[in-house]
Formats: sequence, C-alpha cells, structure tokens
Amino acid sequence: MQSEATDGEAAGWFFENALDAFVVVSHGKVVSANPAWFALSGWSQAETLGRPYAELHHPDEAQHIADQVMRLRRDGSSIFDHRIPAPDGDWLWVRTRAKRAFDGRALLVIQDISTERQAAENNEKVGRVAELLGETAGVYVWRFDPDAREYDLNPLVTGRPDGSGLLRVGEAAFKDLIHPDDRGEVEALWARVRGAGEPAIVTYRHKAETGEWRRFRTAWRGVRPLPSGGWDVLGITQDFTELAGARDAALAAVQAKTEFLANISHEIRTPMNGVMGVLHILKSEPLSDAAQVLVDEALACGSTLSQLLGDIIDFSRIEGGGLQLTAEPLDLSREGDVVIGMLRADADARGLALTINAPESLGWASLDPVRLRQMLFNLAGNAVKFTLKGGVRIILATSGEGAAQRLRIEVSDTGVGIPMEAQANLLDRFQQADGSSTRRFGGSGLGLAVTKALAELMGGGIGFTSLEGAGSTFWIDIAAPACAAPAPVRADPWLTGLRVLVVEDNPTNRMVALRMLTELGADVEIARDGSEGVEQASAGAYDIIFMDIQMPVMDGVEAALRIRALPGPTGQTPIVATTANVLPEQIESYRRAGMDGYVAKPISPAALLAEISRLAAAMAPEQAA
Repeated sequence: MQSEATDGEAAGWFFENALDAFVVVSHGKVVSANPAWFALSGWSQAETLGRPYAELHHPDEAQHIADQVMRLRRDGSSIFDHRIPAPDGDWLWVRTRAKRAFDGRALLVIQDISTERQAAENNEKVGRVAELLGETAGVYVWRFDPDAREYDLNPLVTGRPDGSGLLRVGEAAFKDLIHPDDRGEVEALWARVRGAGEPAIVTYRHKAETGEWRRFRTAWRGVRPLPSGGWDVLGITQDFTELAGARDAALAAVQAKTEFLANISHEIRTPMNGVMGVLHILKSEPLSDAAQVLVDEALACGSTLSQLLGDIIDFSRIEGGGLQLTAEPLDLSREGDVVIGMLRADADARGLALTINAPESLGWASLDPVRLRQMLFNLAGNAVKFTLKGGVRIILATSGEGAAQRLRIEVSDTGVGIPMEAQANLLDRFQQADGSSTRRFGGSGLGLAVTKALAELMGGGIGFTSLEGAGSTFWIDIAAPACAAPAPVRADPWLTGLRVLVVEDNPTNRMVALRMLTELGADVEIARDGSEGVEQASAGAYDIIFMDIQMPVMDGVEAALRIRALPGPTGQTPIVATTANVLPEQIESYRRAGMDGYVAKPISPAALLAEISRLAAAMAPEQAA
C-alpha cells in the first residue's frame, strides 16, 4: 500500500510539474489538466474541466480529430498535429501524443510546435523561391561540405519535413561536368576558396543532362572555417545560356550592321565620287555664268548628300564604339576659317552676316581636326539654315592651361529659334524642332545627335539656349590640351613631274583621278584592277600609288601586300588607299597591308593634295637622313 501511495505521489508530482501540457479525457470530456496546459492555452480550470474535448480544436479539423479518436480506440495510441485556441484569441499549432488507459480514459501529452511549424513554413517559402529562381531565371544557390566533399545543390529547402528538394553531388562528379577548356581556371579559383575561403566569380561551360553545354556564371565564398582545415563554402550560380545567346546575336547584328554600312557606303560613295569629281573638273572648264552657277549648285548639293551619308555612318560607328579620334596639333585661331569658307557662299546668298571671333592668342591644341570641324560645321550650318535675316556669329575661347585646357565654341544666330516644347529632345537622334511634312527647313535630325556624341567622346558636352522667334545660341565645351606648334612643312612645288600610278576599276573614277592629278602636274598611269597594279608597279618606278580597295580579279589589300613583297625601292613605294570604306577597323587593315594612308571617296583635289603633302612631310626626315 505504501508503495502504491508513493507511486501515486510521484505521478501526481510529475503531472503537476511537467513542462509539457497533460490533459485527461473521459467519455469525451476533459476531466483533468496540469498547470502547463493552463499556461499554454490561457484557459482557467473552470473553462477547461468538464469541457467537451472537441472544443479544444479548430472547427476545420473536426474530421481530422474524429479520425485520430478512431485510431486511438483501435490501436491504443495516436500522434497528430492540430490547432488549439491561443490566449491571444488566435490559434496555436500543437502536437498531441494520445494513449488509451486501461480504464478507457485518454491521456494526452500536448507540445507547442508553433515555432517549429513557422520555421517549416518559412523554409517552404524559401524553397519555393529557390525553385522559382531556378525555373525562371536559372539561378541556383548551393553549399559545399568539405568534409563530405559534396555539393548540396539546394540548401534552401533542407528544412522540409519530407526532405524533398535535396540534391547532393560528389565533388569529382561535378567537376567532370565542366568543359575541359574551362576546367583549369575553375579548379585554380576553387583551390583558393577551399584553402582560404577566398571569394571568386567565374564563367564556364557546364554539361547538362541533355548533353548540351550550358553557360554558367558562379560566385562563391567561404562562410566559415572548419576544424578539419577546410572551409564551408556557399555559392550562387546563374545559367545565362539564353542571355549569352541573345548577347551573341546582338553582337552579330552589330557586326552585320557594320558590314552593311561599309558596303552601302562603298556603293553610294563610288558613284558619288564620280559625280563630284566630274563637277570639280567641269568647274575648271570655261563656262558661261549661268553654267557656273549650276555647277556650284550641284557641288553644294553633292556636299550636302556627302555630309548626310557621313552623319549616318558616324552615328552608327559612335553607337557601336567604333569611332576613334586622331588628335594632332591645331591652330585654334584658324579652325573656324575653314568652316566659314564652306558656309560663306550660302550666307551671302541669304544676305546674312557671318562673323567669327577667334584671336591668335588661342594658340595650338591637340585635337582631331576632322571631328572638330564636323561639330563646328554642324552647328554653324544649322545656324545659317535656320536664320532668315540678321546673321550668325562664332566665338572660340579657351580656359585652363596645359593638359587641362578646354575649348568652348559658341554659335549664335538671329534665326527662328526653337519652340519650348521641342527643346527637351532636340539633341536626340532624328529629332527636329519642326517634324511636320510642311516644315520649311530640311535635314535628317542627325547632325546635333552626332555633334553631341562627338563632344562627349572628346571629354565635354553640348548645350543651347533659345527663344522662339529671337534666335539661338549653341555651345560646345571640350577638352583641348595645349601643345606646341609643329615644325613648318616645306611647300615646294614638287608635284610637277611626280610619277603616280592610279589603280581603279571604275571608269568614271579613273577619268576623274587622271584629270585631277594631271592638272596638278603629276605624270599619271592607270591600272584597271589590283593584278594590273602589281604588274605595273613591279615594272615602273612610281613616286606614289593610289589604290582602290574593292576591285575584281584582285582587291586593293592583296595588291598592296604583293607590292610590299617586291624587292628594292619598288616595294617601298608609298601606297594610299582611295576608298569609301573608312571605318576604323578597315583603315587598320589597310595599314597592316602596308598602305601609308587613305583618301575617302568622294575625292576632291584638296584631299589628294593634303595626303600627298602629309606623306612628303613624313618622308622628308628619312630622305635627309
């Protein structure tokens, strides 16, 4: 009897002091509960004892509880999760272990699993996010266990009760899936994180289950050192195969665009060269005053067409990052005179005053002369075009000293001005202040966009102020490092008697080159393709060779290479490319073939003379030596 009493006291003490909640149910009602239950549920003894057991559960779980009661009666025990009312009025997740006693009562041990349940739900959400990232964006998070030498390829779902989503791969098996050409770089970086936890980012090709090579970008870092000496590593991998494919397609499109521009440039410039050349020759012939006016008008139209073509090609080159600047010493006080001379006739015809303020004190600066004049011509040309009366004034000024010197160009006019609503986007490509079909002033809308891009490429920018009906002022501010004036070039009339070989397949262009160079005093011979050019170059002693690029039988690049292979002075004859293909990579290919320079089509006498003078100046020190 004493033993039974002692056992009863021990059981009573455990019932009263256990951390888990204990509830005794008899005939469907609660007959006893320990303090842990009252603390867990927030109910009092009066609210608990005698209460139907069914009221301890969420209404939605009635069938679930009925099934567990049937199992308890059948098997004598049951374990199940359910919800009970919480003290704050919400519902609390618990796990109940039920056992049927010999007298028919049910003994329930109830544990609070709300924290565990919340963690599982959070892990489930994170796992779903991880799966979604993998399925939609090809992004995967992984962990490397250096002791097991295994990758857990989805560590974000390790909290799932069913263990689903786990994928462990051995280190060796995973490395075998890396493309052999990329494996060396990956393993070298991997050794650093294995030994010192050093982070890295690497791009490589990975073999998929389908057998195709996917392109991966992976970043990893050591998160904690282990007693074994290795590092626990966490990483993230993105499958960017489709993105890389899109990028490659975009690059291919850019290349195709470049090739198209090169071809269309050649196809347009070649006949334009003939037209402009004939007009230049015709201008030197005895003509009536009326005919002279017509020739001048045709030359102006051809110049405009050439400028438009140049703008289109230049803008494409700038967008593709292919435009390169070639700086040389420039006398800033004279740069504006070139543009003024080009626009003078148009300004005079309109009755406009065209003036420039560029004092000699501006000195010399290292700039790309072609691009500087192009920007100045675009701004001044627009000013003349959009000014009906009054005038256009150009001002050049410098600030700063030495390498930090900057050049500011302002072009002011008394023209029509720019409407306020058109000013915001005026510097964008293909934008015009008046885009209607009835606009008074033409243009492609590319000139200002090209000028803006060039100014930014030259370390500066462009801006303007304008008032509709009262004119505009456009300005450019660019880097213009100061430099010393170059040594003067001898200007002796050495062109007379100069032996020139012109290699050109187009009959009109051959005629134009022959007339231009003959009138300049040169002794000119003609070859109709590259093969003839090589043959004539090897047989005769020429002072300079003008070489077309795109020709049948043999192109100009191949012809230049063969001429350079000729022995003696013949193989050193200066070769100048005459071509419409003047993209930077094309010019570089001419230089690699041994050519000494180029003249862009359409060719003018001034361009020929300038290139011959440049070559003469470059050869003078060699001849003196």
